[in-house]
Amino acid sequence: MGMAAGQARLLSITARLSDNEANGQALSYTKQRLADETEQLNTDYNNALAATKLQVLTGFNGSIANYSDISYNLMTGYNTVALGRQYIVTNAKGQILVTKDQANAFEAGNGDFNIFLAELGYTQADLTATASSDDDAAKTESLQKIHDAWDAYFASVGITFDDEEHADGNPAVEFGYQSFGTNKQFNGYATYKINGETKAINYEGTTQEQRELYDYAVSLTSQYYTDGTYNPVGSTANIALQTADDVESGYIDYLRNIFNKMSSAGYYTEASEADTIKDDAWFEQQITEGKLLLEYYSSTERGFVSTTISEDDAIQEVEDEREIARVEAKYNQDLAALEKKDSVIDLELKKLDTEHNALQTEYESVKNVVDKNVEKSFSMFS
Repeated sequence: MGMAAGQARLLSITARLSDNEANGQALSYTKQRLADETEQLNTDYNNALAATKLQVLTGFNGSIANYSDISYNLMTGYNTVALGRQYIVTNAKGQILVTKDQANAFEAGNGDFNIFLAELGYTQADLTATASSDDDAAKTESLQKIHDAWDAYFASVGITFDDEEHADGNPAVEFGYQSFGTNKQFNGYATYKINGETKAINYEGTTQEQRELYDYAVSLTSQYYTDGTYNPVGSTANIALQTADDVESGYIDYLRNIFNKMSSAGYYTEASEADTIKDDAWFEQQITEGKLLLEYYSSTERGFVSTTISEDDAIQEVEDEREIARVEAKYNQDLAALEKKDSVIDLELKKLDTEHNALQTEYESVKNVVDKNVEKSFSMFS
């Protein structure tokens, strides 16, 4: 090999060695990044193994407690929690989270509990007959119930019919209902007639108890003297309202508690188009992070009191087996992909190492030839 050719060959091998080392270094960096990704994947996987979920006590099978995954409907439904408590959900401001239907009913009622109920399809009235009934005995019973309800309200606000404001003496009082144009429930106002004069019965109380007595008497009077149907806002159809006898015992009180909370604390909704409170995962996350708060109704307090997921004996936090299985499957898939990439890099590094050794050997051989040529040339001219 001539000196010029040897020098050119040596330069070529040197360049290839440089490329070889650069490629090896790049692959080593990539391999390190894969190691970092694998370490992070293992950390995330170990954290995910601690995944938990919230469950609510829904009943008992003998001595075995049954739990279901927490959701807004389960937590706030009627008799859906096994301990018999009524729960509500609020935000940090204390406003109650309600469904879209409940919000619309409240707005339609404008503070009237009877209309709130009617918009949802119910009435607290529970008469056995109305004015159009042919059963005289049942009608007499219904009229007596109306009188008793008004007596209770009037007694609560200190009104007697001996007052000059209402009548002289104490003659028999006739109750009625004055409708506005159409004979529909809650489309008008209750009246009483005494000494031949008919007057509207306006609410004159100041307490929640007085308001409830008044609303109940109004509902009875309206049911008795109207056709018993109701026309919801935004609808052209008249509906027959379900009475307290048509639903589970306590359901009207359940709705009353929600109405009273909406009135006292304000309300808002997170309803989707399907009138659900977004989704169960969103609800659980909000509860867990403390962005949504829980309260339950206390009969001794006659109102809702605060509780927490850690203190409430109807709620438990358990291992989320489905989430762990999902995470484990993804972990195995991602780990296999990383290991495959690592194996490919190992093969590339092995090829580069083999190539480097061959180039290094050739480099030493060519360099030795060039060095001898140089030494020979110096000998000739010395």
